[in-house]
Amino acid sequence: MLRKVAFVAAAALSLGLASLALRLGPVPGSLLLVAAAVLLAVAASGAFASLAVAGGALGALAFGVLGAASPAAAGAALVGLCFAERSVRVRGRSARLLHIGTALSGGALAGSLTAAFGAASLALRGVALVVSAVLVALPFLIDADDPVAHALDGAAGEITGPARASLREGAELRRTVADEELLDGRAARQARATWASLLRLAEARARLERTLAVGRAAKERKASPGEPPTAGEGAAGAPAEAVIGKVDARIADHVAALTRAYTAVSAAQAAEASLDDAALVGVEAMGESLEQVGKTRVEEV
Repeated sequence: MLRKVAFVAAAALSLGLASLALRLGPVPGSLLLVAAAVLLAVAASGAFASLAVAGGALGALAFGVLGAASPAAAGAALVGLCFAERSVRVRGRSARLLHIGTALSGGALAGSLTAAFGAASLALRGVALVVSAVLVALPFLIDADDPVAHALDGAAGEITGPARASLREGAELRRTVADEELLDGRAARQARATWASLLRLAEARARLERTLAVGRAAKERKASPGEPPTAGEGAAGAPAEAVIGKVDARIADHVAALTRAYTAVSAAQAAEASLDDAALVGVEAMGESLEQVGKTRVEEV
């Protein structure tokens, strides 16, 4: 919820800066427009992802080109490209298309609204920016996959072996829990560091898988039909296989540690909730009091 509120604030600021950038000179206006668009894209993504930054830069370019001709088209292009990274993480074809359509329509309305009130008083422009920011935030009504879970699933689809199951297990765990919901303070920082380490391991494992696949394809092209591989070729893959085994073990250890930590915190919170019986005691006392009143009324009759 806090992230969505922060996005509305960032959207209002970005739309205001984008409108201002069109009135400045080419160089300062372009720099301000790119900064505003990247800010909006990072806020929409919820993470400083490369695709989000690229989408923001492209959105700034589209807004600068279309801004003078059609504010609606400029707003649609800006918001649609800023939400591109989040659109990729929406699960399901229909939901993804709805997310893209919502981003484009919200951006078009926001662009038209800010342009219509561009010459109004400061108070009216502020109200228009707030309404435009709320319209831009409409894609958040459609759920998107967690960035870490999405990255882990993507890496799992590229590799083989036991690490694939471990990464998919880690992705499901990430979708189920969040650091800010279960952990706080030092535990949350350690969990974030562990997730980041798991992501680095997953990326390294996927790169190694791709490298081995390229090497095997090259050897198959060089080998004559029916000719067995030489002893040197068979031994060349032994170090890589050993590294794969170590990386797979480390991935499994990271997922197991995260699962154990979140399970322990969930169990502790459930135990704490079960000990809080103030409401139960109150209801029981109220029930006994009402039963006593009922017995007294019956005796009076």
